[in-house]
Amino acid sequence: MSAGILFLTPLARRLEAVMFGPHEKKYRLFEQAVTVVAIGLALAWGAVALGIVPVTGATASVITTAASVAISAYVVVGILQFLVLADVLERSNEDVATKAAELEEAAEQLEQTAEELESTADEVETAVETVDEAAEDVEQTVEEVEQTAEEVEQSAEDVERSAEDVEKSAEEVEQTAAETGDDDAVETVAEAKDKTAEVKDKTTEAKDKTTEVKDKTAEVKDKTSEVKDKTSDAKQTAESVTEDVEVAKETASEVEETAAEKRERLAETDSDDAS
Repeated sequence: MSAGILFLTPLARRLEAVMFGPHEKKYRLFEQAVTVVAIGLALAWGAVALGIVPVTGATASVITTAASVAISAYVVVGILQFLVLADVLERSNEDVATKAAELEEAAEQLEQTAEELESTADEVETAVETVDEAAEDVEQTVEEVEQTAEEVEQSAEDVERSAEDVEKSAEEVEQTAAETGDDDAVETVAEAKDKTAEVKDKTTEAKDKTTEVKDKTAEVKDKTSEVKDKTSDAKQTAESVTEDVEVAKETASEVEETAAEKRERLAETDSDDAS
């Protein structure tokens, strides 16, 4: 804005309040009255000057003066309106420039936040993949332990059956030894039966421990499945966040471009006004 307009800015602000404030209707009536009077007096002056309407010299002088004053008033009103509109336009441009700068700054912050979210989502996805791999390793180990436990249980059952066979044979030998009166054989058979009972007790303990191990492996498998489900959910969430971040980044870029275009247009307008 020029120095003159800057000097008249307070006046322009007051006129703006009159033109667009509570007294707007009165101002419009005043403007219309000035226009009608100026046109009427200009036509009258033209008619007198051209000799269309014959009047005395004094009357012609009065009409000429009145027409000059009315036209001057009309011109002054027009200039003042121009000043008001120029002031409003400049403020609008400044507001647009300020809002464009704010939008651009907000878009940059949004883009920065989106990049941070994307980085976090990538880290989460990487961590999820690591946990998923570890869960698969644990699951595989659990299956191996479970298979080993089943083999141990099978071996314990085989040993138990063998012990029962030995115990049965020992009873037969014991019966025969008792019939023949072989005390040494009876004693040997008794020792064999004790050892067989001991073996059966140990196999029972082994089977109990194997059952315990199988129960624990089942628990581990359940927990591993639970972990895998959670990692799957986390992975989907991370992927969803990544997609949302991409959309946010695109939106931020569009906002930045729009704000930059507005600022360029305003700069071009200011340059044209200065020239």
